[in-house]
Amino acid sequence: MKNFVAGLAVATLVSLSSGAAFAATIIDGTTQGLYNSGIGDLNVGSAPFPCPNVGCGDPNVDYGPGDAALINGIVNTSAALGNWLTTPTTPGGTWSGGPVNIPSTWSINSETAIIYAIDAGATGLSNVIASFGVDNGLFVWLNGVFQGGHLRSGGVAANEFVLNLGSLGVGMNYLQVLREDHGGSTGYSVLVTGDVSAVPLPAAGWLMLAGIGGLAALRRRRKAA
Repeated sequence: MKNFVAGLAVATLVSLSSGAAFAATIIDGTTQGLYNSGIGDLNVGSAPFPCPNVGCGDPNVDYGPGDAALINGIVNTSAALGNWLTTPTTPGGTWSGGPVNIPSTWSINSETAIIYAIDAGATGLSNVIASFGVDNGLFVWLNGVFQGGHLRSGGVAANEFVLNLGSLGVGMNYLQVLREDHGGSTGYSVLVTGDVSAVPLPAAGWLMLAGIGGLAALRRRRKAA
């Protein structure tokens, strides 16, 4: 057991010294966030927020960054959302008082919203991929900037809607999600992953690595004696 622990320590220090990145799960179905279930129905009679009960059809439509003015123009009419895109830590509106568990279903024919806080640490995150499944629609912002969205008929499927969010800057970042429903049921799944950059090993770390190696060599010589 002692040899195993020492070997693990050396391997960890070598890995950190390389400055390599490793993949990590940032958000999944267990991640808490600020939650807003007081929006009601953002019905405008057509996509992207169709009539309730698929009265205006059940469209399959995709939206990208170029549709920001359209989506933001509708979303910003909701007083319940407050200033969630510009001041996500103090959004106002009808948000929860703090982070809560995010339900995978919500009231039929209504909209709900989520603010996930992401601490990207001192080195930031790269290759951030957000994968969603939803019944019926979903719209996503990163730090208040619209990334994309879609409406889909049918139920929830993993990787139904995937966004490459690129890199996140150091410190806090905010992923804002609006969930839309116009059908007979609701559902939601989420998985966000990213690469964490290991901090290069400082001089003190190299001294520690050398010390561990020296102790291991001394132990081997004593055994041999």
